[in-house]
Amino acid sequence: MTSDNFKTFRDLVTNLSQHQPIHIPSPPKQKRRGAVAAILRWHCPSRIVSNEKIETIHDFLEQPWVNQSDGYAEILFMQRTARPGDRWSGHVAFVGGKNEPGETDQETVEREVREEIGVDLSDHSKFLLVGKLDEREITSLKDNALVMILIPFVYLQIVPDSPPFQLQTSEVASVQWVPLPFFLSENSYSCQLITEALPIVRKFNSKWLQKAIQVMTGSVQFPAVDLPTQQHFRLWGLTMGMTSDLVQFTQKKHLAFVQMTRKEPVYSRIDIKYLTRWITQLTLLLKNKTYVQPMKMSMLERCFVAFRIEKDD
Repeated sequence: MTSDNFKTFRDLVTNLSQHQPIHIPSPPKQKRRGAVAAILRWHCPSRIVSNEKIETIHDFLEQPWVNQSDGYAEILFMQRTARPGDRWSGHVAFVGGKNEPGETDQETVEREVREEIGVDLSDHSKFLLVGKLDEREITSLKDNALVMILIPFVYLQIVPDSPPFQLQTSEVASVQWVPLPFFLSENSYSCQLITEALPIVRKFNSKWLQKAIQVMTGSVQFPAVDLPTQQHFRLWGLTMGMTSDLVQFTQKKHLAFVQMTRKEPVYSRIDIKYLTRWITQLTLLLKNKTYVQPMKMSMLERCFVAFRIEKDD
């Protein structure tokens, strides 16, 4: 008997495989691109040995250990290694990184995953590329200049047992599989808050000047959710937005997680809130972002895209 978990997972991978993602070409003056991988697997509680050759998503979905089991899908997340001076250390993300000269986007993501966690996504006997989410612009904190284009890939593990991880500890502290059903509840989550200074604060090198500016401009809080993992994984920001995009391919309605990602940031000063909203919208308008789909992109993610999503190196 086919389970609800399987039907939901089947809808996700089928819909995603047919999705035509928004593509953003790199301009001549900034060719840097980055790629991340949301890796999916089917967790089967029973011990399974399968030697069948799988070449397509349809082949995978026809496997008895997938469609006739009481299993469920999982998504792989990593936690970045904590490093002094790195604003993104300890953050939860998908595995990936920046391109090298001459690489395609797919070559970039497969190399980064191989280097960071020791998993070879190019091994077609173990993984299939399902599709891509919409590409995103990453802009500088200092001057809002384009830093890179980010391409989120989605891969599917097609074997029952996951290859062993070999973590690059200088970059990756740990990895955790998170059940897809966690993101599909209609009941509200315990929403956590990440408090950040406004981007303008970090434009100044002087610590006392930073504190003075922060007193004048206040702070902003972003929604976050604690993942059901053995280690503390708090999901927020861009990766939370990409995860929301991914789970929406299930076409389930009224998902509390998706609604959470659409919440606006909470500003400690109401005037700064409206000023930031105006600047964000104006920035998008002036850059003629015709590829941005307002109904899909939350105000949370707009703030990240418009102001401060990536480090400036």
